[in-house]
Amino acid sequence: MTTAVHSGLTDLVMDAQRYLRRVLPGLASVVGPVGAARFIPQTMASRYHIAELTLYGETPAVLAVARVPGESSSRVIQDVKVLRSAAKALVLYVSPYLTPTQRRFLVENHIDFVVPHNQLYAPSLAIEFRDAPDHEKKAISLLPSAQAVLIHVLLSGQTRWWSPREISSVAGYTSMTASRLSTELVGRGLVERSTGGRERFLRLAGSREDVWARARPFLRSPVLKEMDVCWEQTAEVLALHGQSAPLAGPQALHATDPAGLDITRALYIDSWRKLGALPASGPGCARSGKLQIWPYPPAFTGTADRVDPLSLYLSLQGRHGHDMDTLERELEQLLRCAPCSA
Repeated sequence: MTTAVHSGLTDLVMDAQRYLRRVLPGLASVVGPVGAARFIPQTMASRYHIAELTLYGETPAVLAVARVPGESSSRVIQDVKVLRSAAKALVLYVSPYLTPTQRRFLVENHIDFVVPHNQLYAPSLAIEFRDAPDHEKKAISLLPSAQAVLIHVLLSGQTRWWSPREISSVAGYTSMTASRLSTELVGRGLVERSTGGRERFLRLAGSREDVWARARPFLRSPVLKEMDVCWEQTAEVLALHGQSAPLAGPQALHATDPAGLDITRALYIDSWRKLGALPASGPGCARSGKLQIWPYPPAFTGTADRVDPLSLYLSLQGRHGHDMDTLERELEQLLRCAPCSA
């Protein structure tokens, strides 16, 4: 194993330690090498980087990080069960990310796992999905411009090298913003940067489905605020100033604009600031609506008529009344297709 790979595994173990000590304050020990008393089969030691800690002051636990990423869920489930029996300890499978399908398989098979900075699932300790604290989530979030460009590229079906400067200019971003978001996306391991030449180009660091799964812990709902408006009058103001506000919210799940329901639209925050106060909903308003304010242009990632499905998914997370599992499966299918349409 190269030094770089070993360093990456060690970093992931330390990330897991920091996360566990945050969500289980005073209940997770420092991570250390596996004790000589624990028998680890050679086959397991060759496939996993393994470390040991104590939870709740008395429960021995083992952290297992796959040395080669991309192990199938069925293999991971089998290996964790072997490790449990051999080490006679709780085994926490550690992964930097999990797709919805991988997570579902692990949960169905009662596999304890931790995704640093994102979630902890430990049925052996009666702990289920404990999200990171809000301040920690904010600290690891992508810049809105980086999130927008990543979503744009994921949905465009881009398979070759692309210019961050050119794509960013479509959204109205400056060259400085393009440089910052490029550095951020490269730093998170979501894209790769070309070497040589006067202009640096980027490409996705893996398949679209894989990059989306790895990016999920860093992505946030695009909805900064939501306000009630009188839609007919607001639509006139938007048209007068040449501003688009694509269909958003639950209504965007329908193939057509569902007439008769309160409408929800998304507006870029810069546009909202330029427009000033918009007509509020009230008596005499034929159709009320909600206007979501977004930190990036909704039409850049979607269309002038409808927001993109990835941003829509992020905006609906945590809201009741939506089948998020079905939406996740639809997104997985969408990201597998080629070419992909927003």
